[in-house]
Amino acid sequence: MNNLNNSIISLENIYLNIDNKEILKNINLKVNKKETLVIMGKNGCGKTMLLKTIVGIFKPQEGLISVFNKNINSLKNRDLDELRKDIGYVFQKSGLFDSMSIAENVIFGIQRFYKKSFNELLKIATNSLNKAGLKDVENKLPSELSGGMQKRAGIARAIAIEPKILLMDDPTAGLDPVLSDAIADLILEIKESLQSTFIIVTHDFKLAYKLADRIALMVNGELKGIHTIDDFKNLDDPYFVQFREGALTGPIPVVE
Repeated sequence: MNNLNNSIISLENIYLNIDNKEILKNINLKVNKKETLVIMGKNGCGKTMLLKTIVGIFKPQEGLISVFNKNINSLKNRDLDELRKDIGYVFQKSGLFDSMSIAENVIFGIQRFYKKSFNELLKIATNSLNKAGLKDVENKLPSELSGGMQKRAGIARAIAIEPKILLMDDPTAGLDPVLSDAIADLILEIKESLQSTFIIVTHDFKLAYKLADRIALMVNGELKGIHTIDDFKNLDDPYFVQFREGALTGPIPVVE
C-alpha cells in the first residue's frame, strides 16, 4: 500500500455540530491515493455525515479537511464545484429521480461538469451504464429496474465523470448476499479500471473484507481505530470485539 505521505484525503481534528448536536468528534484520518478505506459502525454513528463533510456538503466548526492538497473549508463555491469534478458519490438509496429515465438520471449527475450536447452526454451515460453492467436500460424508469440494477445505475452515474475519488454510502444496503457479492465484484472492476481512491461506508462484513485495504470503526461520531483486515478481525479491543460479534453488551451503546 502507498505511504501515508501520499494521502489524497486528510482530515485533522474535525468537529461537526448540527442543531447543537455533536455529529463528528475529533476525526483524524488520512486516505492514500488508490487506497480503499471502508468505514463501519452502527446506524446513526456519523458515517454518512463524514462522507458528506469530506465532499464539502457540511462544513465543520473545527479542523482542516484537505482533498487533493486543497483546504476545502476555504474554497469558494465555484472552486469547490471544480474540485468535485474528480469526486464521485454513490448515495445509499441510489439517489435516482423517479420521474427521469435511467439515462437522464446519469446525465443529470454529470451535465454541469461537461459542456457537451445532449447526444454527447447520452453517449457518456450509455458507456458508463455498460461499465456498470447495465445494457439497454437508458429509456427505462427506476421503478422498472430491480433493486440491484438501481444500485448499478447509481454507481454508473458516479463513475461517468471518471472520478479520482469515489465515495460510496452503503452500496449493498437492502440487497441479498448474492447481489451484494455481485456489487462487490463490480466495485473491484471499477477500481481496477479507474485506479481511483475509494471510501466505502457499509455494514456488510463480506463486502468490507473483499474490498478494503483498511477498515475504520466509528462509534458515536468518533473513529475508534483504522486497521488492516487481519488486525480488524483479530483486535481484542472491546469496541471491535463487540462490533464484530454483534453483542448487546460492551462499550458501544445499543440504544442512543
